Amino acid sequence: MKFFKYLFFLVLLVIVLGSLYIATISLPSKMSLEFETELHPELFQQKIVNFESYPEWLSMMNLENTDARFSNIESAEDATISWQNERFDAINIQNKSIDTDSIIQNFTLKTWLSQSKNKLSWHFSDENEQPIVKLNIENEGSFWQKVDFVLSEESHQENLKSVFAKSLQNLENLIKKEIAVYDIRSIGTVDYGGFYFLHATSASKLDFKKIINKSRPIFKSIENFMTSQNFEITEGRLILLENLYENESNLIFSAGLGTDSQTAIPYEYEILSKQIERGIFLKTQLKGDYINLKEMLQFAQKYIADRGLEINKRQKPVLEFKVSEIHTINPSEWVTNLYIPVFITE
Repeated sequence: MKFFKYLFFLVLLVIVLGSLYIATISLPSKMSLEFETELHPELFQQKIVNFESYPEWLSMMNLENTDARFSNIESAEDATISWQNERFDAINIQNKSIDTDSIIQNFTLKTWLSQSKNKLSWHFSDENEQPIVKLNIENEGSFWQKVDFVLSEESHQENLKSVFAKSLQNLENLIKKEIAVYDIRSIGTVDYGGFYFLHATSASKLDFKKIINKSRPIFKSIENFMTSQNFEITEGRLILLENLYENESNLIFSAGLGTDSQTAIPYEYEILSKQIERGIFLKTQLKGDYINLKEMLQFAQKYIADRGLEINKRQKPVLEFKVSEIHTINPSEWVTNLYIPVFITE
């Protein structure tokens, strides 16, 4: 009988000392993670707020037999996703608030021993032209979470931080794959032109990335000018390739916008105006990123050669940015048209 009495007190002592030890354990209430990327941060935001995309990139859902359950999925705010895996008996994420550059989520993790309610604060920024995805994880760290930590040697916060460090890389790879999709096709010969072109001229090698980078401030400047002068913009952003078939090593190009009416430009503005004469042009269309523009040019040139068309060098090829980065951040949705002037011979 005394043996059981001593054993009881020994077990009680172990429990008391163990509880005191666990009580002294300090779990951080907040952890942070930063992920630098070359992609527009809003592309990450669109995926993180959309729970239906999670099985494609969230690493803790890549285990077999993951059966995700969704609710309120038709509305981004208050949407939830829940599932379980080998580590946790229940996992639940809920969107609480969505702003233009941030998301707040509640992330609940439950094991047989403990449950943690984690607040995830996402922030998406482009600081000094370096896109960054920031994540703050907040958790109170209850007693039973500490017990769970002693047994598993990893806190729930640490688990989430390591999961998202890996998952954000997965997400970047997924986004790159999706935005790399492109299509080039010939629309055929079309009647094009007959408007006035307000522009500024620059030069570059035949490198479309450099040409577009030089054109962006010109576009913005002329858009501001036309808006301030109440000039109607009837043709969106255009680049005229002035000497494409004469000197590709030093390409002269003009970037600007089109309008139907001839306009008088005050002398203090460094903006030129000329007419784009109406004519017959071969229209080739690229749906996708600008990195494919050179391939579109080669595609158009081959089309011209294969069909015996003759280039009309009296007029200039035109790039039209029909759907561009000012309309959508997704490069796979950009639509760029290339117009090459041609003669149609019988």
